[in-house]
Amino acid sequence: MIRYWIYLFNEEVGNEYYPRAEKIVELLREHQYAKATFKNVCDKQVAFITERISFSRIEMGLKENFPGQVEKNLERNMLIFKGEANEEEALLIVQKRRLLLVTDNDAIVRPIFHALATISPYFLAVDTQFCHYQWLNFSQSSRKFA
Repeated sequence: MIRYWIYLFNEEVGNEYYPRAEKIVELLREHQYAKATFKNVCDKQVAFITERISFSRIEMGLKENFPGQVEKNLERNMLIFKGEANEEEALLIVQKRRLLLVTDNDAIVRPIFHALATISPYFLAVDTQFCHYQWLNFSQSSRKFA
């Protein structure tokens, strides 16, 4: 099972920490595993550097830019992806300040990351063990501006 936490950072933090993503990942790791007394401080720090995630903005951007099919489940704040090949499927759970991507198929991850990058260049994907991470970006020439 492949699982990624995907965070949307504000522009200032994204620009400043783009070459030093490991510093952000350290904070996110501490936030995930913090004990009660330290958890409140980490919550505030993560809230300060991340953006609130709008379900409708994510849904609209992914439906426009994901090559397969995107369905929504509003009861669970979830998007369901079906890739061009029938065996490709993934779930994206939308939380207040992060997304959780879950799939069994590695091939569907790249097009989802690419579609998210068209929404904002400040998404950072981190595996759920906080060992591997990457900024979701692509060439500016293919970026769509409103």
